[in-house]
Amino acid sequence: MKKIISISILFVLLVAGGALLYGKNPLLQSKPVTVRIEAAQTGAEIAQILADKNIIWNPHIFRAALYLSGNADKLQEGHYDLMTNMSMPAVIAALRDGRPAARQVVIPEGFTVTQIAKRLDRLGIAKKHDFLAAAKVYSLPADMQSTRATDYPVEGFLFPSTYDVPDGASVNDIIAHMNREMQKQLTPELRQEIAAQGFSLHDFITLASLVEKEAMYEDDRYTIAAVFKKRLAIGMPLQSCASIQYILGEPKPVLSIADTQIPSPYNTYLHKGLPPGPVAAPGKAAMDAVLHAPTTEYLYFVADAKGYHHFAKTYEEHEANIDRYAASQ
Repeated sequence: MKKIISISILFVLLVAGGALLYGKNPLLQSKPVTVRIEAAQTGAEIAQILADKNIIWNPHIFRAALYLSGNADKLQEGHYDLMTNMSMPAVIAALRDGRPAARQVVIPEGFTVTQIAKRLDRLGIAKKHDFLAAAKVYSLPADMQSTRATDYPVEGFLFPSTYDVPDGASVNDIIAHMNREMQKQLTPELRQEIAAQGFSLHDFITLASLVEKEAMYEDDRYTIAAVFKKRLAIGMPLQSCASIQYILGEPKPVLSIADTQIPSPYNTYLHKGLPPGPVAAPGKAAMDAVLHAPTTEYLYFVADAKGYHHFAKTYEEHEANIDRYAASQ
């Protein structure tokens, strides 16, 4: 009888020891969960966060394991992709070794620096004001710099794509990563094509950004680029609504005559040639449209209610298109 009792006690001790070591609850299933660990949090606070997320089942045992293993002051801050009901050694190792999760962000074609900053802030990756402050002073490669004053020197040169941002990355790190991606897209062959057409790299991206913002559909993109190139060639103001929208800062469904008279170097209704810099981040399709725009006699275009553009060679034809396609908007 004593032997049976001893075996039972030994079994209980083994189970308890396993719980102390592994801290797993056999009644819980494992599933992915993300947690944020702050630098100033105590072991007790971290243990409670993990317990609340069902990553561990007993915060007191976790704290004991943390201190007994000598890791109480070695946990790293950051976002972590963990699993519910993990073993305590695995949790401690993950937080100690500092393998934080990367945060994914999608930057669409046509986004401005301000829109990028807002999205990063919303996702908890970077504060909007920190990103914008860095964007004002970040130094681009010489061939990407403007010779005129711009709101944000990096505008247009942060390539639109999907990015995995490492936790803890600074705003300068994020800007540098996005700009490096733009540099990759601007291959030596592409740069040669740009130069062969008489564009500086900065002017090319500026024109591509206008095309990006004006064209909703691929079929229109090349003709819009052709119209802009023709206007530049003959010294005619671009009169791009995209430049006015950039000045306004927030999208406006229909621009007024007064909007086109806003005093700004970005106003392509008042000033001939290109604005001081890009008005958004152009994608590859917009850049290709500028490089391979067809020869055209068109000088005007207007969008209908669905975003399709209608082109005209003369102002009279353009007015007729406005009456037909835009008057009801």
